[in-house]
Amino acid sequence: MPEQPYAHNLGTGSIQRSAFAAERDRLAIDLQDRIERLNEQARIFIPLIALCLIFAIPIWSKSLVRFLLLLVNPFVLLPLAFCLIHLLLAWRGIAKVRARIRDLEKSVITL
Repeated sequence: MPEQPYAHNLGTGSIQRSAFAAERDRLAIDLQDRIERLNEQARIFIPLIALCLIFAIPIWSKSLVRFLLLLVNPFVLLPLAFCLIHLLLAWRGIAKVRARIRDLEKSVITL
């Protein structure tokens, strides 16, 4: 007579697959949210950075030293740094979520 599998062994593969699917769906939604947030920030910050550079072109064309002094000025440096840091942090968050999705897919494939 064939033995019955233990009750705790029944369906564990399907539970793991559904847990992986739920985790992947959560990560995909998180990735979408982060991309939307980056797009919103880029819509605001990239024109500000471009505007700063456009205003700096006449100074840059006259003297590189004056241009560097302008960049060191806190009224220019702090807003530019704020914009760039926000964009880089958002981009880094997207890269981390994509890496977690890749790791999760690799672990699902190995199971």
